[in-house]
Amino acid sequence: MIKFFRKIRQKLLTENKFSKYLIYAIGEIILVVIGILIALQINNQNIHKQERLIEKTYLIALKEEFEININKLDQTIDLNTNLIDNTDKLVEVFQKNVIDTISERTLVNYFFETFSSEVNYTPSKGVLTEIISSGNLKLIQNLELKQKLASFESSLDEINHQENEINIPRLEIMEHFRNQANYKRYLEELGRETNWESIYENRSNKELFKSLHFFNSLYFFQITSIAANRFCYIPIKEDMEKTLEMINLEINKTKG
Repeated sequence: MIKFFRKIRQKLLTENKFSKYLIYAIGEIILVVIGILIALQINNQNIHKQERLIEKTYLIALKEEFEININKLDQTIDLNTNLIDNTDKLVEVFQKNVIDTISERTLVNYFFETFSSEVNYTPSKGVLTEIISSGNLKLIQNLELKQKLASFESSLDEINHQENEINIPRLEIMEHFRNQANYKRYLEELGRETNWESIYENRSNKELFKSLHFFNSLYFFQITSIAANRFCYIPIKEDMEKTLEMINLEINKTKG
């Protein structure tokens, strides 16, 4: 093809038809430019198609990750709600004339059910972290979805902050328990058998409920746990569900 155009140019020059040669040369340049533009357009279309395939792959992986994380958050909310209810039972013991109506075993069970588990939401972030760290967040076309994904880490920081607030009174309660409780009797009430007697054998764990510090720590633990559900876990869950809904919409678009 190149040789063909070259022969035409040479023929026009030898025939001294410069004006025709100039017109032909300009036309040839235009054809070359058009060819380049077409090639660029095809290349851009291929790049766009490849980016949409990558975006779809990311969206499907994000869908699975967010479904897992919402399920984990539901479990966290359920656990936290259970701990709030159990803490309420311990706080009620401080009411007048209640302590004498409750057995040692009941108190031990209340305490065990409240503090044997710690609320700690640990979501999966592998897919989202890879997308952001690789700079491929730009491949997500939906601007609102892109913003929600970019701000997810700040939501986790909010959760972490609130869980630290919960952990402050929890650690105080555990420290008070270690210093003041009859741990041997506590374990025995939970079913652990011992074949020896200590000098504190008759010390009741009801003594814990004579401490104002213990009462305040329990109350603060309960308040911060309630705040975690109301102002942290539940709003963030709703935001995650909205994000998942947007992800599903984007995936459905790619099916069309």
